Amino acid sequence: MVKKLFGAFAVAALASLVHLSMPAAQDKTGVSDLVALIKTTSGLDIRLDDVGWAWNEQDFTGSPEQGRLTFSDRKWLMYLIHWGPIQTPRITVDYVKKRMLDMWGVKFEFSGNEGQTKVGGHDAVWVEAYGTKKIFYTRFIVWNCPQSHREFIADTNYNLFYKTPAEDFEQERKSALSIRCHAGAVSERDDALVGRYATPKYALSFDFPEAWFIDDSPFYVPFPEYEGIRDRRMGSLLGLPSDENVTVVLKWSPLIKTDDRAVMGVSQKVMERLKAEVESEPDVESLQGLGFESFSLSGAKIHRLWGAMKFKPAEKKDFYFPEGVFQAALWNIEGKGKEILVILKTKAFRYGTMVSSPRRGSLDKFLNHLIRAIS
Repeated sequence: MVKKLFGAFAVAALASLVHLSMPAAQDKTGVSDLVALIKTTSGLDIRLDDVGWAWNEQDFTGSPEQGRLTFSDRKWLMYLIHWGPIQTPRITVDYVKKRMLDMWGVKFEFSGNEGQTKVGGHDAVWVEAYGTKKIFYTRFIVWNCPQSHREFIADTNYNLFYKTPAEDFEQERKSALSIRCHAGAVSERDDALVGRYATPKYALSFDFPEAWFIDDSPFYVPFPEYEGIRDRRMGSLLGLPSDENVTVVLKWSPLIKTDDRAVMGVSQKVMERLKAEVESEPDVESLQGLGFESFSLSGAKIHRLWGAMKFKPAEKKDFYFPEGVFQAALWNIEGKGKEILVILKTKAFRYGTMVSSPRRGSLDKFLNHLIRAIS
């Protein structure tokens, strides 16, 4: 019975890679058009990476003197680790390709990128391929661990159609190379992978980016011996990006110089204004766990508010969860005579029984980039 369900699980996995991040039909994409529209609407110059930004022209309002606009980004990756009984004494490129073709029922188009590496001190073989009309790209890294009597498959994927950054795919590779598949295994370490997954239940551990969350995979464990029990002998884990989405709200208005009196070194007036701005967003229900700071960046004084937020229920059912994180920042661009206010929002989402856990770090990084990019 378990094996008969494999097809359904495979279809679900493939569908998530292909369709989960599709923008609404009215949304437009294209970074050059977005940059030009921001310039026309606000008079601001902005540098944005081409990561598949989406927007709707009705969300661009105002004039170069004062106004508001909104744009957003979604990305998708799937990081899977499978383990089970050793199937062949020697892992080869041909064996990995057959594994890929047999596992999900996808007619992969092999890219020619393939080779050998080391994981946990073991010889490993990797193969890359395009899937489903080049909508996503996959890398399998496969090795045998004689100490634990297991074959391991690092099944790494990212969505190309929605321009998921190649940096995310590289993080999948680094996480795979960090896998410790037996006691005493030596693996590659990378300081950027600050998360650690470790469990005696499965007798393995590995590092992963802070923005991911990890749980048991809801999909079939791809070994013929699998009968529904997950343990040290057989199992599968799934990693997904908590920073799957970000919405950017950009507001601008004439610069008015004021003397904000500090309270215990913190501008209470600015903090309260930022809080009110976020609370006024039409999709926001409430804010929690607030933090505030002022700092200098690119010659400007930045005031930043961050925290968790609860979103109002969506009108249409989707896979998003009504919680998330936000940041709001206020600063001046003296040369343009403008005050800039930016709000960033990331929603949590459900995937099977899993719920993402978006964190401040991803928004910190993006906000700092955005401050430098706007002039």
